[in-house]
Parts: sequence; C-alpha cells; structure tokens
Amino acid sequence: MFQNYLKTAFRVLIKNRLYSAINIFGLAVGMATCILIMLFVRDELSYDHQWAHADTIGRINTSVRIPGRASFVSVSASSPMKEAVEIFFPDEVVRATRFIPMHPIVRLNDKAFAEDMYWTDPETAQMFDLTVLKGDINAALADKASLAVSERFARKYFGDNEPIGRVLNIKVYDIERDYKIAAVFEDLPDNTSLDFEALARFDLNDFPTARGGFDTWLNLGEHLVYVQLKNSEMFGSVNDRLADLVDARVIFPDAMKPSPETKTSEVYIQTLQPLKDIHLNPAGMGEMKPAGNIQTVRIFIATAGLVLLIACINFMNLATAHATQRAREVALRKVVGARRGQLILQFLGESAMMALVGLTVGLLLVELTLPLFNDLLNTNLEFLYSDGFILLFLCGITLTVGLLAGTYPALILSGFLPARVLASARSSETAGSMSLRNLLVVLQFVISISLIIATATVYSQSYYVTHTDLGYSKDNVLVLNNVSHEFMADSREALKQTILEIPAVTSAGFTDYSPIDIHERLTLFQIPKQGLSQSAMISSQGVDHDFLDAWKVPLLAGRFYQRDFAADGIPDIVPEAAQTRYTGTVVFNEEAIRQLGFASPEAAIGRHVTTGFGPAVTFNLEIIGVTPNIYFQSPKKPIRAEVFFLSKLRHNTLAIRYDGQPFDLVSEVQQVWNSFTNKVPFQYEFVDETIAAEFEKEQSLAMVLAGFSLIIILVACLGLYGLAAFTAEQRTKEIGIRKVMGASVANIVRLLLWQFSKPVLTANLIAWPLSAWMMLRWLEGFPIRLDSWVLVPFCLAAGLVAALIAGLSVGGNTARVAHARPIEALRYE
Repeated sequence: MFQNYLKTAFRVLIKNRLYSAINIFGLAVGMATCILIMLFVRDELSYDHQWAHADTIGRINTSVRIPGRASFVSVSASSPMKEAVEIFFPDEVVRATRFIPMHPIVRLNDKAFAEDMYWTDPETAQMFDLTVLKGDINAALADKASLAVSERFARKYFGDNEPIGRVLNIKVYDIERDYKIAAVFEDLPDNTSLDFEALARFDLNDFPTARGGFDTWLNLGEHLVYVQLKNSEMFGSVNDRLADLVDARVIFPDAMKPSPETKTSEVYIQTLQPLKDIHLNPAGMGEMKPAGNIQTVRIFIATAGLVLLIACINFMNLATAHATQRAREVALRKVVGARRGQLILQFLGESAMMALVGLTVGLLLVELTLPLFNDLLNTNLEFLYSDGFILLFLCGITLTVGLLAGTYPALILSGFLPARVLASARSSETAGSMSLRNLLVVLQFVISISLIIATATVYSQSYYVTHTDLGYSKDNVLVLNNVSHEFMADSREALKQTILEIPAVTSAGFTDYSPIDIHERLTLFQIPKQGLSQSAMISSQGVDHDFLDAWKVPLLAGRFYQRDFAADGIPDIVPEAAQTRYTGTVVFNEEAIRQLGFASPEAAIGRHVTTGFGPAVTFNLEIIGVTPNIYFQSPKKPIRAEVFFLSKLRHNTLAIRYDGQPFDLVSEVQQVWNSFTNKVPFQYEFVDETIAAEFEKEQSLAMVLAGFSLIIILVACLGLYGLAAFTAEQRTKEIGIRKVMGASVANIVRLLLWQFSKPVLTANLIAWPLSAWMMLRWLEGFPIRLDSWVLVPFCLAAGLVAALIAGLSVGGNTARVAHARPIEALRYE
C-alpha cells in the first residue's frame, strides 16, 4: 500500500508540473528563510550561556534621575560598588569584579601602539572560566606587573614566538611599567557580551592623580561591575535591597536632589541585570561591544513564520483549486473500498513528499545565501549537518510544513461523495472553499504590503537620520585622537599650527571628545538668588577658540570665545590662594538655556550662572553666547543640554576641516604627527564614517527586511500566478462563449483581472492602518525621526506595487486564454 501511495504521489508531482514547481519553489524559499533566521536567532539567544556560572552572574547598571533633564542610564557602576556589594550582601554574593577600560600606550622595542585594555580584579579568573592556553591566569591577575592576553593579542605583538615571559612597556595615567605576559587565553567567542583582549590587575594605589575617577560614587566612567550570586533565585532579593545599599553607602550631593528629604536611592538607582539578558536587553550606554535587540529577534522570527505561512497558503490554495481534477479519482477509490482515513494519509503523504523536495532545494539555497546573510548582519553563522539541533529543526520544519500545508486539502479531497461526483459534470468545489481561498490570498497580500511599508520606513529613517542637519557639518572633518597624551601636551598647539599650514586644511579646533562618543561630564549650574528653584545638570565639553569654525556651528545669540577678550573662559584655580570665588564667561546650547529657565537665547546673554568645582570653589560665569542644539552625541539619543568650556585641560581631540582628497590629507597629517613624536601612535577617524557606522545595524536590518519582503512578494505572486493559470484554464469554455457572443479580448482580460484585484484591494485596506500603527510606534524610539505623514505615500506606493505585481502575475495567463480562438475553447471538453 505504501508503495502505491508513493507511485501516486510521484505521478501527481510529474503530471502537474507548473503546480508542483510553484509549490516546491515556494516551500524551498520559505524553509531556507526559516533556516537562516533560525541560525541567527539561535546565535542571538546563546549569548553568555557558555560560562559555567552564567545563571548566577549579573551586572550592576546605574540610572541617575536628576530633575530638569532626561535620565542618565548607563551599564556601568562606580568603582567602590565592588567592595560595597560584597560587604552589604554577605549571604547572597559569592564574589564581585570590575572591568575598568583604559587606553594605554603600549611599547615594544621602538614601536608604539594605542590599545584598549581592561584593568580588573583577581576574582575575574574565578567568575569567568576563560580557556587558558598557556600560563596561569590566577597568577597573572594577582600580580600588578603581569598581563593575561588573548591569542589574537599575543599574535599581534609576538607572532608565532612564545609570548609567556615576554615584556611590554605600558604607559597609562600614573603608570609607566614593564608588564610581563603571564597567561594566554583563547579568543573570546562572538556570542558573549564581554570583549577584551588584555587584562591587568587593578590597584587604586597605582593611580594617585586619578583617584577621583576611581574611588568616587558620582564618576561612573564606564566601570563595569559584575556580581556572582550563590543561586539564580537571589536576583530579585538583591535588586529589592540595592536601594538600601545606595542610601547607606553612596555619597550624593544634596544640590542634585529635588529636595533635602529626597533619598539618594530615588535619584541614584542601581539594578542587577542577569548576564544572559545583557546582549538582547541593553540597559544603557557603555557596553563593551554593540548589543543586540530583542525586538530585532522577534521581527526575524515573525518574518520566518510569515514566509513559511505564505508558502503553505500557496500549497493549500493550489491543492483546493485542483480538487475538481482529483474528484473522480477520490470517488473511484472510495467505490473500490478505500476508507477516508486512507485517503487522508495518502494526501498528507503527498504534501510531506512535496515538503521534503522543498527542503532539499531549500538547503541548496541556504548554502548559496549564507555568506551574503553573514555579510549583511556582520555575523559568522555556520550551518553544520552534524549539529543535532539543526537536524532536529530540519525534521521538525518538514513535518510542520507537511501537516500545515496538507491537512486542509487532505480533509477537503477525502470528503468528496462518490455518488455526487460520478453523477454530475459540475464542479465539486464548494462556495466555502472558494471563500477560504480568497481569504488566504488577502492574507498573503496583507503580509506582503505590510512588509513593503516596514522596509521603506526602516530604510528611510536610517537615511533621514544620517543625512539630517545635526547642527554642525560632519563632512570633510578628520579627528585626531591621543593629542592629550603627556608626550603631546606641551606641543599640541604647535601641532595644530603646523597642520593648519597644510594647503588642504581650512580650519582646526580642539575639543574634549569626538562625535558619537558616549562620554558625558555633568555639571550643576544655578541662577544666582534662585538656587535650586532654577538649576540644571548640564553636560560639559572643553573647546578652544576655533571650535565653531572647525565644526561650522552657527551662533543663535551673543558671541563665542575670542582671543581679544583675556577674561573669556574659566580662570585657572590657584590652590594656595585664599580666593574661593572666580569669574569668567561661558557658552551654552539652546537646550541648556531652556532648562535654566530663560525665555529665549537673546534673553540669556549677559546673565550670570554659578557652578562649583570642589566643595570650596565657586565660579560666577557670564553667558556670552548660545549655540543651536547640536547632536554631538549619538543622534539616536535625545538632545542634551550642553555647556562649552574654554579649557586647555580638556583638549583631547583635534578636529581638522579640509578640502580635497581625504587620504592625501591623512598622509600629510601623519607626516606632521611623526615629526612631533614617535612615542604616541597616530590615530584618526572621519566624522561622516563614524556617524554612518552608528546606523550600520539599522541599515543592515533594512536590507535584510527588503530581501525578505521581496521573497514574500515573489512567493505570494507565484501562488497567484498558479491560481490564475488554473482559473483561466477552468474558464476556457466560458471565455469561448463570451467571445462568440461578442466580448472583446479587453473585456475578458478586464473581467479576470478584476476577479483577482479584489483580494489585493481588500488587503490594502487592512494592511495600511495596521502597518502605519506599527511603524509609528517604532519611530517613537528615535529623537530624530520621519514625519508621520511620510507613511501615507509609503502605503500608497506599497499598494500600487502589490497591485502591479498581482496584475502582471495574472495578466499573462488571462491574455493567453483571451486570445485563443473560440472554436478551440468550445471543443475544450
């Protein structure tokens, strides 16, 4: 019996070539899409599961909620939190560790390199089971003059030579020390939120002049604090009591609270986030590496389901449409004794066979498209046939598709009554099956149109943000880093003047940090005599006199710092002097002026604000200028209030505006740099590339969504094409009679096009409001975003594209049948 079923299924497959080709291709594309997305989702969900203590490790995140400004949310915690959490939770905490990022100059022989390294605690070796290839990582992290490095780091400096015992000279803050390589660990896998290549032992005594950055509660600084609990059930209780720890231990100025009665824990909020949740649920800025997004994972899962659903809908539509061709077969089988259960089994077997052939073609598509998929999403996914999970997934998806696509047709086909079928020449199709088929076509195009709108919105939003006015000119700006290093500090002004002599350079100016830098220094400003009733926490940046020219920032009111005004800026504090009050000038942006309560930029000019540097020093500063709001931080974040200090102590980067070819300029600037020092590596970045990289993930997502949208539309239209071909064939005799009665080819084409246009029009009416609602919610997450009205042309365009593609799919078959001679149609049967 099974052999008979197999022969029948194979004959049906061969006899209906168009029907079979459409189904196989649709199922193959749907399965290939599901497999690719499965690989991506599986990788995203596997982050940090490889650590032995992953279930009990968490990271302390910090939110600072200060009146008058948006919450400052960071994944870091102040350095003293490590000891505080160990002491405050003796029954819950096993150990805690810190990762403190630093950017030392590393020297080997006569070469200098700029590195990103982390100083950490010895507990790291017990908390994270790094795979040690050489040496002893516990000994390395117990010694202040040793390093634990990755394979990649060791290979960079020592090639294939033995790294253990080799020495690197490191200069950072107050340290200039020879560090020996004491351990080499395996490169961290891609699926971890951790990202480091070199670890050194952190000791506060090594940084005497930087102690304020490492032993104070208010300086979060990107210090990452990880905590290991005794069991995973303790996360809730620890989070509930972190507020008590903050109130008991954290020193927070009353001036930054809404009122003296406000608890510190209401302003300075700490939470312990499980390690496994970090990648897909980033809590704020400061991650070691770019995080994922749980929404993206959900979008991909939904897309996989939609593609597969449309392929299965095609199968069901075509199978039920062809029911009349198999009605007599079913009737004859029942007459000779076949039971309905046997027929259902036969038809399910045919759909399973179709699914299996589709899977085979789908696997070929996966092999061909996986490299491109990896490039688009910047991943390194692998499809391994030896992976048990993958084999189980393939079996599951084949069985699911076979049942999902074949169950309804099997029930319909096996339900035909022999007497009715054999006694009548009429179609065996019911009105119910026709209605269901139309409903499924509507569903296909609702999905297709919605994805077109979503793709257009995501792509346009990414384009809009990267090309919008950020308040400064990002084009033709080269930023030099490392200019604040002590080897450059005394000569950086001379470096700037020499660079200005390069013919292609039009202007240059020092800044505290470069665009997209997550850095934020908060300073409390108050209006005299109004105190806390009119105060604001404002982010500060150090600049020089040429800041506006270098970045092409206009002024809204007043003037900028000028060299002719000796009193401009903030005067140097003289520690030994009795003076505790200083005067100076300051420039704010428009948002800062608003938060301070001034009615307009012009109203703020000439007014004074006060601020303190340390407990005993006060500055009374005159507002001399107001700039527009500029997105010097990420355009993904709300605009922040900002003050521009004229401060030589905070000239960390040099912005160079130029004309001409960028790489020619880089070569010339590097020659100038090398003439000043060979102890500090030459590092640069182009601002337009930095900003574009900020939206690389969104652009990649837009491209992937565009690809999936194209696939869904293609599969839907293939199904519509097959359905139209069969319908036109069924109506051949009707069309012949219509032509004999005087109908033109245009009349017949219009008749059949209208039949298939109605589901597409209905789909538009459903997809437009649904898509608009979803996209408006998505756009709410961007401070700079498209206007809502833009969705109207997107909806109209998506509807037009869907209608056009549907018309092309149907039109060919319709025209072919309509042009047939009536005599051929009338003797069709």
